[in-house]
Amino acid sequence: MSGSAPGMENKCEPNLTPLLDVVLQLVMFFMLCANFIMESVNESIKLPTALEAKALDKSTNNFVILNLNKEGKVLLGAGPDAEALSIPLVKKYMKDQIDLDKAKTPPAKWEKGEGRSLVILRAHKQCDFKMVHDVMIACRQAGYYDVQLRAIRGVPGAS
Repeated sequence: MSGSAPGMENKCEPNLTPLLDVVLQLVMFFMLCANFIMESVNESIKLPTALEAKALDKSTNNFVILNLNKEGKVLLGAGPDAEALSIPLVKKYMKDQIDLDKAKTPPAKWEKGEGRSLVILRAHKQCDFKMVHDVMIACRQAGYYDVQLRAIRGVPGAS
């Protein structure tokens, strides 16, 4: 240890600043991802209960969430300022969505039936079947054939 004063030790401590930077960036990334999903889920929709309700498949990357309120309007977004669409506007909205899916997907995959987003329909438990059916027909007319209904796992009728 030439060049160091007697009695002085060289301390070797790791620099944790880059590690903390990475951790904070990951936290921000996951917060943003959670916010994008929560922006699509409207809390005013009270889902029905079902015995065989399943969680969304984690491998699903592209999905469109439609919230159907008890008045039969499709709500886009969350909160009181959510845009309410009638069935003709749902058809137009879904046609715009399929155009976006088609633009993102290579033509060879699109011809095989790949690249379409999964449509998740969150219908209020007081909706009539006709309301749900009308939204599903609008999705089919736009070109979406895979529509999943959301429910809460539990015994129907029990609170």
